[in-house]
Amino acid sequence: MFTLELIILGLLTGIITGLTGASGVLVLVPILSTFSDIPLPIILGTSLFVDVIACIPVSYAYAKAKNLDVKSVGWIIAGALLGAQIGSYFVVSVSKSLIMGIISIGMIYFGIKMWQSGFSKEKELSIRIPERLSFYMKTQVGMILSGLLIGLTTGIFGAGGGLTVFIILFSFLNFPLKKAIGTSSFVMLITALSGVLGYFGNDNLHFSYGIILGISAFIGGALSSTIANKMPEKRLSRFIGVFFVSLAIIVIFLKVIIPVFKIEM
Repeated sequence: MFTLELIILGLLTGIITGLTGASGVLVLVPILSTFSDIPLPIILGTSLFVDVIACIPVSYAYAKAKNLDVKSVGWIIAGALLGAQIGSYFVVSVSKSLIMGIISIGMIYFGIKMWQSGFSKEKELSIRIPERLSFYMKTQVGMILSGLLIGLTTGIFGAGGGLTVFIILFSFLNFPLKKAIGTSSFVMLITALSGVLGYFGNDNLHFSYGIILGISAFIGGALSSTIANKMPEKRLSRFIGVFFVSLAIIVIFLKVIIPVFKIEM
């Protein structure tokens, strides 16, 4: 890939992270694996490296706006750190296309719910789960198990788990929208860094691509997170809904339709 293409891709990655708290490399991994000949493990390790860089300005911006709550997610971070190390050495035996297809369907469902939430008449945005399940999710064991899931996602798919963290914080733990985004970006920073160490130890990191993408993502994340903190929550919720659905469609096309029908790009 050319430098200009990497810069644009990095900017997009940072913008996604800053506005939604989700890992922009959910776009980065499918694109690199489709349009480059880099081995998948190196793409995953490089993507995590980009995640780390992108999350630094995003976490700072949300912390500055008092939309970051680290104390409430300590047990989630502990579980995620362990899960990220396990995931970086774990080989998924199930078809990648099948896994990405299932994840995409979940993203479409959550995206539609987020869009609807943006038009809700309720003052506080939330996509609620049964109170009993929410109670168990808020216990130490529940948070550690959630963290393990996030960490495994980080290690296996080369993403900092931001999407999973955001859904858990917003829907399960009832965090306010912006605080869920800010806290998600910080958790993603920690878990992605842990995952990078695992991939780096196996020489699965493309430094030249990572630096170009990372610097671009840093700039995109810094700008977009500043905008997100000033945006009304209803509008931000609708934007996140559109993003999740659009991202799911892109992932389905790149990682499901193209491999299944063997479309030449």
